[in-house]
Amino acid sequence: MLKIPKAVQEIINSTPMFKWAISNKLFNLTKLAGLIKPQIEARTKKEVKESAITMALSRIQTNNSKTLPKPENFKLTNLSFRTGLSILTYNKSERIQQKIETLHHNPNIKASIISITEGDNEITIIMETETFSEIKKTISTTPLNEQSSLTAIHIKFPKESLNTPGLLFLIIQQLALQYINIVEIASTYSEFIVYVDQKESRLAFDTLIGSFN
Repeated sequence: MLKIPKAVQEIINSTPMFKWAISNKLFNLTKLAGLIKPQIEARTKKEVKESAITMALSRIQTNNSKTLPKPENFKLTNLSFRTGLSILTYNKSERIQQKIETLHHNPNIKASIISITEGDNEITIIMETETFSEIKKTISTTPLNEQSSLTAIHIKFPKESLNTPGLLFLIIQQLALQYINIVEIASTYSEFIVYVDQKESRLAFDTLIGSFN
C-alpha cells in the first residue's frame, strides 16, 4: 500500500506547476492539501487526514527550496538584442541542402544569415528580414514554417555558471511566467539566444534584466 508522503511526492512531481510553486513557497499548504486529498486517498486506498498531507507538503517544500536554482545565484555578463529577423524551416533533403549551399555564393545573402540549424528531419534558417524574400525564392520550395518580425535576445553568462545546473531552465522559466512565446533557441559555449516576436521583445528583455541583475 502506498504511503501518504510517497503519494504526495508523486502528485507534486507529476505536475510541474505544483512543483515550481511549492518550491517557491507560493501555496497555502493547507488549501493545497484539501485540493489533492481525493487523489491521495485514491492512491493510498484509504481515508487520509488533511493534516497528514499538509505535513508531507511542508517537508517537500523545505527540501525543494534548498535545491531550487534561483535567479539571484546567477550573474549574466551581458544582455543584448537584435531586431528585424526572420525564420524559414524546411523538410531536410539533399535538394534543400544543395539550395542552401548556393546561398553562400551570394555575399549579401551570406552576410545576412544568422544561423542554419540542421536536425534529423528539418533545417531552419534564421536571417535578416531584408533578404527573406530572396532566400525563399532561391530555395523555391514551400517551407514548413516561416516567421518574420522576430528579435534575438543574446544572453551571455560567465564560464563559472556552465557547470551549475538550472541556468537555462531559469531563463526559459522567467519568460514563460510572462507568457512570452519562445519561437526558437540557440546556444554557444557561454551564450544562450532566444528568439521571440518583436512585439514581446521589450518585455522579454526587461524580464531578464530584472530577474538576473
